Amino acid sequence: MGVDSMCFVSMALILFLIMDPIGNISPYLSLVGHLHRQDQHRIVLREMGCALLVMLAFNYLGVYLFDFLGFSEITVRVSSGVILFLIAIKILFPSSDSLRAYLPPGEPKVFPIAVPLIAGPGLMATLLLYGSMDAYQSFMLPSILAAWFAAVLILYFSETIRRTLGSNGLMAAERLIGMILVLIAVQRFLEGVLLFWKKGVLI
Repeated sequence: MGVDSMCFVSMALILFLIMDPIGNISPYLSLVGHLHRQDQHRIVLREMGCALLVMLAFNYLGVYLFDFLGFSEITVRVSSGVILFLIAIKILFPSSDSLRAYLPPGEPKVFPIAVPLIAGPGLMATLLLYGSMDAYQSFMLPSILAAWFAAVLILYFSETIRRTLGSNGLMAAERLIGMILVLIAVQRFLEGVLLFWKKGVLI
């Protein structure tokens, strides 16, 4: 596998983990579980379509925003590590006052499924950060589409997945996602620190 292919897979995995579709199965079903299966599928496609538009907008916004503000690659790498770590902590240790615990009644329309459960602040910030880096721009779009498509499949077959894994299985899978994100976050942070040290030595 080439370097570009590895970067594509890595970025798609990061975006998929941040979207956390497995963790969103329970809140999604609590909102639409009483509806007919066809209506559930319609809602999934509509909400995920809205989430994709938000993701694409923030991806392309990052290029202009970070160029305008003049942030360095070191800043982007360190910031992305911190953001991923905070996202992982929220997955590993969910708070009792989170949105998932207080879902609004009625059929979801953009809020809360598309935004912020799928395209939340953490995902938006990540897209802004990585979308601004030249090394990632060539495969950000396919990475976004791959991660989005995988998330669509998870929610589309959410009822089957919940019956197969059960509540304990879903919880275990979400904790595993959190642990993987912690590892990725630490790696990104250390990459930024190492880059800072190298540039400092060269200066």
